[in-house]
Amino acid sequence: MKKELISLNGYDKILKEFKDLLQNQKPYWVKEKQIAAQHGDRSENAEYISAKEQIRNIDKRLRFLDKIINNSEVIDITTLNHQKVNFGSHVKLLDLENNETKEFTIVGTYETNPSANRISIKSPLGKALFGKSIDDEFEFSINSKIFEYEIIEIKMASLS
Repeated sequence: MKKELISLNGYDKILKEFKDLLQNQKPYWVKEKQIAAQHGDRSENAEYISAKEQIRNIDKRLRFLDKIINNSEVIDITTLNHQKVNFGSHVKLLDLENNETKEFTIVGTYETNPSANRISIKSPLGKALFGKSIDDEFEFSINSKIFEYEIIEIKMASLS
């Protein structure tokens, strides 16, 4: 199985969430379930059913996070060259169709956030950008629509 790239900052966030769920959230809901179980018939006990569902959701999230933790290659972006577009680069583009500038940060699959313009290195745009330099013009297509850009700035992203 090929490992997914993740920034050091992204990995730390995943670990923090995993530890919080395991050490705080799950024990809390296990205790709530035990307290609710003392109130009698479990089949009609809303608190018991709710706590049980919360534990199930936490366990599902823990399994997902564990998969990320164990199948990721952690990259310290400060050690990478950002003269060309790389993992962890922040890129400013000029849309050659309408002369508008757009900015994107290249991140791993688990760190994407379209509303913050954080795109996966595996996305069509991420793949097209990778390895390009300032002043490079390139095109890529999504669903037969062609986009044309020029790279006007590349720098290391601030992934905090």
